[in-house]
Amino acid sequence: MVVNACASVQRTGPATQDRVWRGYLGSDARAGGGSDSVAADPQPVWRTDVGRGIVGSPALTEDLVVVAMVDRQLALLERSTGDVLWRRRLPNAVGAGPLVDGDRILVATQEEDGRVYAMQLGTGARIWSVPAGDVAAPLALDDTTVFAGTTTGDVLAIRAADGSRVWRVRLPGAVRAAPLPTAAGLIVATATDSLFLLETGTGRIRARVGIRGSVLAAPALAGGTVVVGTSAGELLALSADSLAPRWRVDVGDPVAGTVALLGGTAFALTTRGTLWRVPLADPGAAVHAATDVVARAGPIPTPSGVFVAGVDGDLVLVDPATGARRWSARVQAPLEEPPLVDGRFFLAAASRGRIVAFR
Repeated sequence: MVVNACASVQRTGPATQDRVWRGYLGSDARAGGGSDSVAADPQPVWRTDVGRGIVGSPALTEDLVVVAMVDRQLALLERSTGDVLWRRRLPNAVGAGPLVDGDRILVATQEEDGRVYAMQLGTGARIWSVPAGDVAAPLALDDTTVFAGTTTGDVLAIRAADGSRVWRVRLPGAVRAAPLPTAAGLIVATATDSLFLLETGTGRIRARVGIRGSVLAAPALAGGTVVVGTSAGELLALSADSLAPRWRVDVGDPVAGTVALLGGTAFALTTRGTLWRVPLADPGAAVHAATDVVARAGPIPTPSGVFVAGVDGDLVLVDPATGARRWSARVQAPLEEPPLVDGRFFLAAASRGRIVAFR
């Protein structure tokens, strides 16, 4: 009777959503935010504790928030209230945050017998699953294909419609950053301090470039330019169609989070809290400012300022020129992922399980 009572509170969500979430932070630019300015003094609209902890960054659609948790669960929340609609348990631990594409959620699990799953958005029922291995990096999705990378260096292409495998190749070094689909191919960073460009249809290596230090977060794309930050304290811009280097900026300290691209400018945050702004067309004009925020997450630029998430649990909006605080709120320590910003609405998810939405 207890089990039945628990099951009875489970609800269903919308069968589909118009807004897709096909990559880490929702876009190849890793910026989000749109053109709306955030209110001068945003206030919390809801708080939810989903459990023991959150894995990776949630997915955000027009009506829903999808969250992966450390206890092998996936949860669907109402965006307007934070109420949990359903939870589903997976056989293994989830490696990173989920994706959303129309009527389905895509997520991958870790360990040797990890798999990539497609699940119904409304109910969480399984549509298909594919053996993959230990997937610790976020997935990526183009119009038809899901891409996954494993800690053993395997990269997989899977048809999103039915779960059939298109190809699987092995690269030297673990994949811990999300792959990046582009018009020229799939860009993958590995722990061998290398970036690879693979043919999307076959997985064949088209180009490889060595870098100084590892890429710890998803590459960002604007037009034909890819920008990454490295553990060696560099920002690198490369051509998306060949990986030919375009410029390099020494930022002094490791860049653990992803770089964000907005308005022709790259925004990066070092682990010591220095915010860098680098014009893509004129890297010599790069400027930086101290934010006094120790961070593992990347920055999120908006028209109102740049959001910075601190490991101490503070979410801060800073002036991009000076680093001065314009607004801040305490969420929960640690904040290891950037906030998700959609116009005047934004939310922060702490690794220990608390999600706070603001407007």
